[in-house]
Amino acid sequence: MRSVFAFFAVLVFSAAAVEAEPARAEKPRAEMIDHGTYATGPGTRVPMPISVSGQMNLVSNVRLTKETREVMGQLGTAFGFRYRVHGVPEGATVTIRTRHPKLTDPETGKSMDYGERDQTVTPGEERYTGFSFDATYEIAEGDWSFQIIYQGQVIGEQKFKVIVPIN
Repeated sequence: MRSVFAFFAVLVFSAAAVEAEPARAEKPRAEMIDHGTYATGPGTRVPMPISVSGQMNLVSNVRLTKETREVMGQLGTAFGFRYRVHGVPEGATVTIRTRHPKLTDPETGKSMDYGERDQTVTPGEERYTGFSFDATYEIAEGDWSFQIIYQGQVIGEQKFKVIVPIN
């Protein structure tokens, strides 16, 4: 009987310890909502020093036109993904890194194989990140990837294959 009591006592104290343990914080992660080519509304050009062009477009009214990981490299094509970040504090900063084949701006001679920018996020808020082919030198066939980085760790990634059609 003593061992049965001891068993129940351990069970009761174990259950109380589990209830008293604080809830574990959710591990930082990016939830991918959709990916592919998009139509976007008007954009505003803003500085983006860590990129070939030195600028980026902040776009609005983002609409998925085709879910795909294979993108035709043509002027005006926009591709990327929508996502939500979870497990980070309100107002956290993530880095968006775009890796791509080497691009060279013919006007400046600047060459890069990636671009990077910081973005403030709200947990659970839907966001979009992508790239649009606005100049012919930006169209590069090969593997492209977008990474979401929080505190030095990649918490989400979306990969694409850009194909340049034969004229």
